[in-house]
Amino acid sequence: MIGCMLSSRFLLINAIFAVTAIAIEFVGISLNMYVYSDALFCFFDVPIIVIASWVIIGHTSWMVYRRFGWIAGLLTGAIIDLPLEFLAFHLGWWSWIPSWTPAIFFNAPVLNFLVYLCVSLGSILVYKYVKK
Repeated sequence: MIGCMLSSRFLLINAIFAVTAIAIEFVGISLNMYVYSDALFCFFDVPIIVIASWVIIGHTSWMVYRRFGWIAGLLTGAIIDLPLEFLAFHLGWWSWIPSWTPAIFFNAPVLNFLVYLCVSLGSILVYKYVKK
């Protein structure tokens, strides 16, 4: 079991998810789309917990896709993000700065949910390619 989880393909998938998360989050921060509250551990101003969340969303999107198909797999990232936006708004984990798209859910812009659709799609495609 442990050997399977630490396989080179699994590590490659995790690396792809983490690097993508860092890049996209860094761009969002640089474009002043949002700001994170102070976090103990950051990488390029991106809290480690946010990077870990992206990795978890990536794997979950793949598992949901395999079990329930494309639509459920694609919606996984946005569905996971919805309660996080609610909590972040009330607990001050991050703050959205008015951006290019209207805010629809606790100050989260539409663009955020489109990004999570793309994250789920990308995760499914990465898994399909790497698992070949």
